[in-house]
Amino acid sequence: MSDGLPRSFQYEHCDVPDGVALADWERRTARPERRRAQLTGGFLAAVATLAPIVLSVRGARTHR
Repeated sequence: MSDGLPRSFQYEHCDVPDGVALADWERRTARPERRRAQLTGGFLAAVATLAPIVLSVRGARTHR
């Protein structure tokens, strides 16, 4: 029992390709927080830009 712990495991189903370390695969597939912040900021900027335009168009319509 002096073999120590095994360095690899076999799973029934795993998305990690053969020969790629789990840590490397997680690093490549993880979504960076900076990118998420950029997307959120862009979405909020678009809403802040378009909301006044939409509201002004709705207010300018004549009611019949």
